[in-house]
Amino acid sequence: MAEVGDTVALPEQPEADAATPARRDVLRNPWAAAMVAFGGIALAACDFTSAAYDRNVHLLRRLSFGPTTSDLGRLRAIGESAWLAEQFAPATLDHTAINAKLAALPALSMNVAQLDAAYPVGSGGPGWQLQFASLLRAALSPAQIHERMVEFWNDHFNIYFEDRRHQILKIVEDREVIRPHALGRFSDLLVASAQSPAMLLYLDNYISTAGAINENYGRELLELHTLGVDGGYTEADVVAVSRLLTGWTIERSTWTFSFRPGLHDPSPLTIMGWTRPTTGTPLSHGVQFLQWLAMRPATARFVSQKIARRFVADEPDAGLVTAMANTWLANGSAIEPVLRTMISHPAFTASAGKKYRRPSDYAAFVVRALGSTMAPPSTPADLAQLSDAFRQLNQMPFEWDAPNGYPDTESAWLSTGGDLARWNLVGSIVTNRMPLFATDLTPLAAGLAGRTAPEIYSAISTALVREQTTAGGRNILNKQLMWTNELRPTVAQITAALPTIAIASLVAADAQYR
Repeated sequence: MAEVGDTVALPEQPEADAATPARRDVLRNPWAAAMVAFGGIALAACDFTSAAYDRNVHLLRRLSFGPTTSDLGRLRAIGESAWLAEQFAPATLDHTAINAKLAALPALSMNVAQLDAAYPVGSGGPGWQLQFASLLRAALSPAQIHERMVEFWNDHFNIYFEDRRHQILKIVEDREVIRPHALGRFSDLLVASAQSPAMLLYLDNYISTAGAINENYGRELLELHTLGVDGGYTEADVVAVSRLLTGWTIERSTWTFSFRPGLHDPSPLTIMGWTRPTTGTPLSHGVQFLQWLAMRPATARFVSQKIARRFVADEPDAGLVTAMANTWLANGSAIEPVLRTMISHPAFTASAGKKYRRPSDYAAFVVRALGSTMAPPSTPADLAQLSDAFRQLNQMPFEWDAPNGYPDTESAWLSTGGDLARWNLVGSIVTNRMPLFATDLTPLAAGLAGRTAPEIYSAISTALVREQTTAGGRNILNKQLMWTNELRPTVAQITAALPTIAIASLVAADAQYR
């Protein structure tokens, strides 16, 4: 396989702008309201919508990529307990529709040899298919909790599309490592990740040998994958871990995991109280250590905190993290019980509407809210248009070049440029200016004939963002449409106004949060 190949274009890395206050109130401040024109539609970032707390809506906002009418109806019909049981058994759900769309992305089902042959150097690489599949699955998969956790683990065990080799190996890893273990035991996922050729290549453990150890993977294993930077390990522990995992490499003929005893350092060693056994094989020693590491209290707390940060709050409640970590340790690092503990905790309820949507999260939410259909790119121009949209959002999947994965806090994403990119994306999808998405707004008009303008606004915003328009939102739309609160628009007027109302609802301040 070639050492270097072509890659898709990279987005700029998101940076917190010190000059941009990273708070929700900025979006709502009428004195600093940001006005943007898209196709003649003037939009104000203000307090546009509002709603009382709804447990079902909150569950879908956090555990899915956004509440759709059908998902909300299903949850209300069968109840939270039954819905969670369905979601935690993703294989039992009907994947027929999403699988039909994924079939148009052949790279997703290929092995390394097939990918190498089908996408030679100079072809641009197959990585774009996994990138598009990530959005497709987020928006359309029935297994929403599973897709949420796949996204989380792909960030936690981040691998950057540095070149063609990384694209090929990551496609296989996503299919064979991340997806099968996303709702399983962290200990199994950790071992699978450590033996993944994609990870072995990305963090250089494939070249780590006795007498010439490479510490990249050993360091990130402790700092990013398990214990955290404050996990109580030392530099000597990093070296010892790296020695323990020497000889874990890639079989060059097949590009699969291989353990080569001749490259391994079999010397006795102790790591944070764990001592290499005197029985068993050197390979089994590494596996045993990883399983031991997965069950350290520091690991349980560090990863639980990251999960809570993704699903609950930028600064998770300490009691919540402790409860999740305790569940982790009591259940052998099984993820489902940890998530259930999180969902049932008061801090989860108290966080409703306060978690800022990351750009990719927002894009999937918009597609789901509008009921838009998606088709894989059929021309280079289609792919370029999608890449450009995500480049402006600053979150192209698998293109964060540091091993810590895309950031997960509001301060990393909230900026004037980021908001403008979101608004432009919504405008393009609503008005069908992006060929990969097809949006039909006519279902939003059902039952609106004869109703007043405020009733129409709230019906549409409720369908899209599960909140009614506020008095401020009604004033903005009335000015834009030249309607009044007393007006009962004609069917033709309603049809013409649908894009304006839809865009305004989806770019409103509250729509940026879940």
